[in-house]
Amino acid sequence: MNKELSYYDQCFIEMREMFNLPDEVFFELNDAFFDIASRQIELLRTALLQKNMEQIVLQSHTIKGSAASLRHLTISSASAEIEYYAKRNEPFDYATAIYKLSESLALLRSQYMNWKPHHQSTLS
Repeated sequence: MNKELSYYDQCFIEMREMFNLPDEVFFELNDAFFDIASRQIELLRTALLQKNMEQIVLQSHTIKGSAASLRHLTISSASAEIEYYAKRNEPFDYATAIYKLSESLALLRSQYMNWKPHHQSTLS
């Protein structure tokens, strides 16, 4: 029976193959990503309230790149959509998009926190 790999198992393997990093670096990078991305989403919300499109572009672009480098493509794609419309200063439901981005990040973080202890303990 061939067990299908979990999302984080796939990310872990891809990161190891792409960058040849020590395993513990994967955990450090993801921990930092979730903390920083959460703060950046708050900055996105503030920028939206202030109608500061430049900051919306900056924060969404930063989240997009960080997420892509860690293989979190759903987060990267959602951020890219926000960035796309903000760069063009086009009408778009930014509030809903930021909310969905926040919810996606929270779900992914929760999954990561459930996955992490089972895999990190194998490194000890």
